[in-house]
Amino acid sequence: MIYVREFHETHADTYTDGQIIVKHEELKVKKNGRYIQCDHPYKFQENVITNALSNIYFEEKGLLKKKGALRVFQDDEIRKLVPLIIQAFSVATPSQVIAISSYSERLLLTDQQNYCIAFILDHSLNIAFSRVHMLQTYNDTMSEKKQYTTKKENPAQIKRSRFWKLIPAAGQRLESNHENWLVIDLSDKIYQQPVIQRTGTIDEKIKVGTSELDTRLKKLEEKMGGTGETHAPNPSILIKENRQESKIKNKLMLLREMVDEGIISAEDYDYKKAKILREAMGNLGIKEQLQEIKDLKTEGLITETDYTEKKKELLDQF
Repeated sequence: MIYVREFHETHADTYTDGQIIVKHEELKVKKNGRYIQCDHPYKFQENVITNALSNIYFEEKGLLKKKGALRVFQDDEIRKLVPLIIQAFSVATPSQVIAISSYSERLLLTDQQNYCIAFILDHSLNIAFSRVHMLQTYNDTMSEKKQYTTKKENPAQIKRSRFWKLIPAAGQRLESNHENWLVIDLSDKIYQQPVIQRTGTIDEKIKVGTSELDTRLKKLEEKMGGTGETHAPNPSILIKENRQESKIKNKLMLLREMVDEGIISAEDYDYKKAKILREAMGNLGIKEQLQEIKDLKTEGLITETDYTEKKKELLDQF
């Protein structure tokens, strides 16, 4: 559902869906040394804006960066953004840009925030970012949401980030002297084609249960002679916790072996790992969970990022 709120002091319409906010902003944007007037209002076709958002990529900078190009927007974000963006562009004035603040739920702890402005000029979609996958706690998100009516941030005045840079895809180029600003030729055939249904992100697979990994693992365990669970007579609480810890570690080790042998993919491993870290340690106390994830990190079964996020989540519960 689209909610529209009018703020007469800023002459801006704001469209929201949960934590996602799309609004009109009266921002001055300069290109080639002059301030521009946008080609607004603009009527977007759903497939065009969906394909455009789906094909925006970035890469991380720094020693701990992830390798390769990463998608800026996740599929769950795009589904919420598209109707809001279409509506905002359809009534925008030439002096207004479209400000977009979106949040995607991450697997373990925080949200990841994207903030950008978008506008149409010379039949191309311009989209400039000031934040890409910026980690946000729940309190950070709520605090920013309260301030969005007064805070004006202009990504067009930023040229680069220390942590990321955009990677142009087909039909795209970077604005001159910018690493954060894409110019997208919407006439390119990649944006005109029907929307391709993706398999979904790892988190979406967890939410809707579309991953086949659980079924495949169950069949594999049956072939191997059971799930590997044992039942000792009269166990104490401590023994139960130790068995649970061993079960988690053993499952991840088995999954890692299956990745190495080509039985499952790395995406399958990440899916199951996230699900285990989210659901399988509920019977342990916080201290035992902290020790468990420390051991998992030492064994190389979870990443430093997995460990840091889960540790912070547990400490927040303490």
